[in-house]
Amino acid sequence: MRRTIGRRPLFFFVATLACAALVPATPSDLRWVDWFTAALGAFWTIMLALEDLLGPGAPPRPERHPRVEDTMPFAPPPRPGAGGRPAE
Repeated sequence: MRRTIGRRPLFFFVATLACAALVPATPSDLRWVDWFTAALGAFWTIMLALEDLLGPGAPPRPERHPRVEDTMPFAPPPRPGAGGRPAE
């Protein structure tokens, strides 16, 4: 079974790159905020990727069109215009 990484780790990876890209544009006394958020995003990227790769696989898919048993207690109603009235 092929394992893939979902959308959540990819989102946090992109957010980490955005935070790291903002470091040069941030005043020097506030750069710790960019580095902290980049580190936090990297942490969640790694954790969520590991969850996707090491977790249980996806459940088997159900049949595309499962058979429906005939369990209707009554017949379906007649189509419009095909009612029980005689034509005039």
